[in-house]
Amino acid sequence: MPSLGISLNAHVMRQLWMMLAHNHGQLLNYNELGRSLGLTDMTIKCYTEILEQTFMIRLLKPWYENISKHQVKAPKVYIRDSGILHALLGIHEHDWYVHPKRGLSFEGFVIEELIRKFKTDAEYFFGERKQEQN
Repeated sequence: MPSLGISLNAHVMRQLWMMLAHNHGQLLNYNELGRSLGLTDMTIKCYTEILEQTFMIRLLKPWYENISKHQVKAPKVYIRDSGILHALLGIHEHDWYVHPKRGLSFEGFVIEELIRKFKTDAEYFFGERKQEQN
């Protein structure tokens, strides 16, 4: 990142990478990450924007149709390179088949392959609704 003129704390960035790997394919909560790292949610948002703009992570926004107030508003985070994801999670080839992140890892891989194949400038979204609590 320094070669791009971006100055980031290397220790914090390493911790953020680890947390993003453990949240791969899940909703991104800037407040929770910030609390865990002792940073503001705006700093986390800035760091994740840098990672997104340098093609390291993908943030998929939720699709809104304004039909319900029970819609998810947070983006989902994916580490775009499954090799980097596996290295951060300590997943070795023989472990992948039984690893609890296997499904989310495969989901991220498929998303990247589909977007690469279609090569459009379109925006991509995910659809999900919050569970209603009774």
